[in-house]
Amino acid sequence: MNRFAGGCHCGNLSFVFEATAPLESLGLRACMCSFCRAHGARNTSDPNGSIRISVRDGARLERYRFGLKTSDFLICRTCGVYICAHLPHPGGGWFTVNVNAFDDKPSLDFPLAPHVFDAEDVQARVSRREGRWTPVAEFRLEKS
Repeated sequence: MNRFAGGCHCGNLSFVFEATAPLESLGLRACMCSFCRAHGARNTSDPNGSIRISVRDGARLERYRFGLKTSDFLICRTCGVYICAHLPHPGGGWFTVNVNAFDDKPSLDFPLAPHVFDAEDVQARVSRREGRWTPVAEFRLEKS
């Protein structure tokens, strides 16, 4: 397994992403939506991996939804860092993680594939995310 730890700047949001392949194989995606572009987000996921999210103070967690409103973009209310997007499901759901929130970030010249998802409807978007994003192993709120 390839283990990537990270979180927001102030430490309120943290994660451990375990992938079955290195980033060179998983690849990095640049969603071309206005939110991801404004944050300079570079995302990756592994449908065969897992992610564990920990939130120290749930009152400082912002869940932002926009567009088709299928996923929560997790942002720290204290430091403003966007760490990942969560497609919720009763079994835990799926995540894509922003590698800019890794403790050991990939270099800025790491290959990045731009993607435009504007043509997707709700069903297509959810299906794609369920198939490509990383399953949630744990999503823990320590205090809310």
